[in-house]
Amino acid sequence: MMRFSRHRAAWYLVASAAVVCLVAWYLVASAAVVCLVACGGRAIPAGDVTVLVSKWYRGGNDAGHGGRLEVVGGCLGAGGWVIVWPHGTDVVEEDPLRIEVPDYGTFGLGDDVQVGGGVGLEHMPGDWLERFPGDVEPAPVEVAGVTVPAECAEHNIFVANAP
Repeated sequence: MMRFSRHRAAWYLVASAAVVCLVAWYLVASAAVVCLVACGGRAIPAGDVTVLVSKWYRGGNDAGHGGRLEVVGGCLGAGGWVIVWPHGTDVVEEDPLRIEVPDYGTFGLGDDVQVGGGVGLEHMPGDWLERFPGDVEPAPVEVAGVTVPAECAEHNIFVANAP
């Protein structure tokens, strides 16, 4: 009788350890999925405007860009360029559109902004859009971890860093 109880106790110990390992694996996998979803780039719809937000908080480019906030091809931009805003940027008001850029401030359509960063996509003179007008349909493109809609990808794209 004593041997049977020891075997049963050992089996319960092994089964309990397996359950603990399974629960731990589930928690780690769930956290990874949440991070992948939360840490990715975003295209935030705000009425008729899409605000593009980078997957990354900081970039390695040191170029500057600025201008008045405006709608460029359906996306929020400035100075005639679509801007992919730094990670963490959020829409704080839809009408009138206002965004909050982490560590930089809150801005609305018509405000002047100056951002650092780099070129994500630039259409050079003689690009396919000019060589084959109407022959090639614009398509969505991924820039800085966010999918830029086709109507926005027809324009130059600047990837802004967090200041």
